[in-house]
Amino acid sequence: MIIPSHLQIETINGVCTAKCTMCTIPYWTRKPYVMKVKDFTTILSRFLPYRDNLNYLSLFGFGEPLLDKELSVKIRIAKGFGFNSVGFATNCTELTCATSESLLRAGLDTLICSVDGITKETYESIRKGANFDEVICNIQRFMFIRDMFIREGYRNAKVVIRFVRQQTNEHEWEEFKSRWEKILDPKYGDFVICHDVIDIDGMVDGYKSKSMGVGGDTSVCSEIYNRMSIHSNGEVALCCAEANGKFKLGSVLDSDPIEIFNNETFTHYRRMMEEGRRGELELCNTCTIPRSVKSTTLDIKTPAFRLRKEDDDGR
Repeated sequence: MIIPSHLQIETINGVCTAKCTMCTIPYWTRKPYVMKVKDFTTILSRFLPYRDNLNYLSLFGFGEPLLDKELSVKIRIAKGFGFNSVGFATNCTELTCATSESLLRAGLDTLICSVDGITKETYESIRKGANFDEVICNIQRFMFIRDMFIREGYRNAKVVIRFVRQQTNEHEWEEFKSRWEKILDPKYGDFVICHDVIDIDGMVDGYKSKSMGVGGDTSVCSEIYNRMSIHSNGEVALCCAEANGKFKLGSVLDSDPIEIFNNETFTHYRRMMEEGRRGELELCNTCTIPRSVKSTTLDIKTPAFRLRKEDDDGR
């Protein structure tokens, strides 16, 4: 019986404040939906018997999590249930002063900020629709409020700055890393992370012209062993790359999640990977997550670069 070490719950899907050049948003087919607080609570209660096995709880998926106006409520519920390392990744366009305070009061453990350039021109050419100056201001303000809250006795929330490396921004990585190292505070666990742009289910337009084109492939993807992903309607996804819920694996709202995570489909995919036949698997045969993560691990060896084998978001 395989129990995941990372639980990912998508609290909102189908909506975002940016249209990033490497995003699969043009091919999302599920209707936008915000997970109800009641359903979120039900899902967490089903994971309580397995809570001690979970190192991370991520509250994001295919959508901008800060558009979920009840995100802080959900974080507070998760921390009340005793879940470890509750965090999410965001483009930070909606990281207002009030939102920052609400997240910190709720007990947020990790904020992953997606910033893919050190210059306004590079950043806005990738994260179209987002304003570079506003995003940087939002992140720095969050850190200022975080530091103030810690002095008042609140729990620490670490900040991870994430850089998605691709051909259009590769030249900025070293300066990006150096500049953010001076801003972040390692005593709070802050750090910078980088991984290569990935293609998911063959949906990233012009992937070859964006990718770094380096790194070998791997037969076994850790995602299907370590991370359990749940869509905003409670349906289980095969992995974090499955945007459209094509596999119909079941809902954790009415079934034991670990039974689903060990059902016939999951078992088949793991067995095929272990036999070196990942190329025969739907979704996996066009997914570049293993290659992109591996290539970045080989390419970048600096103290600021963090990448755990089981999690490509660095947590």
